[in-house]
Amino acid sequence: MWSLRMGFVALVVVIAGLIVMLLGSTPWVLGVGEITWFFAAVVALGSFFWARHLLPKPRPGFWSMRFMLIHDSVHGRSSAQRS
Repeated sequence: MWSLRMGFVALVVVIAGLIVMLLGSTPWVLGVGEITWFFAAVVALGSFFWARHLLPKPRPGFWSMRFMLIHDSVHGRSSAQRS
């Protein structure tokens, strides 16, 4: 879950880097945001496939799991904790 949240923060840094670069500054903010987002994406995808592999059959589909993870990363409580 932390990698998805880190990815959201990295996207904000990328947008800030684009704005700073358009204003004539150096592109280091954009580079840091891109590297951080890439790292977060690799960790999130690896964790996603590993967690799906560990689930008993029948496993949920990719899209339903994806929407659950996005929802859980934006909101505080996990969808698995709801009654």
